[in-house]
This record gives sequence, structure tokens and C-alpha cells, in this order.
Amino acid sequence: MDSRLTTKAPHGQQIALTCKNHPDLRWSNKNIAPLGCRKIFFNLMNEPMGPECDCHFEELVVIPIEGPDVPE
Repeated sequence: MDSRLTTKAPHGQQIALTCKNHPDLRWSNKNIAPLGCRKIFFNLMNEPMGPECDCHFEELVVIPIEGPDVPE
């Protein structure tokens, strides 16, 4: 079973997320599924990420990553 949010990045790698309802907002999280098991976001770029929206975690989506799938 694949325990990643996306198969385009290795397990545990930082990936970017956005919200279906707030596409202008961005967060970074580890590529570990399920997303709802924690509410921890990282700011690796040391830039303001803004506040988290109040939407349910199911509204968060991975920003598409180019390239082939990578092994788990």
C-alpha cells in the first residue's frame, strides 16, 4: 500500500499543497498519507505562508509535480 499523498515524490519529501477553496494559499507538508493524520505544515522557504484556512483537510490538494512516478 502506498502511504504517500502523491506518487510523484518519494515518501517523506516536502511537497506543496493548496486549498480547493483558496488556490492563492500555499503550504508545505511531508509526502506522507493520510493528510488528515496531522495538521503540521512547514515553511522551508522561510517566506510568509499566511494563515491556514479553516477548510476541512479534505479540501487540501497537492500542487501537481512534473515527471514520472517514483518508487515508494
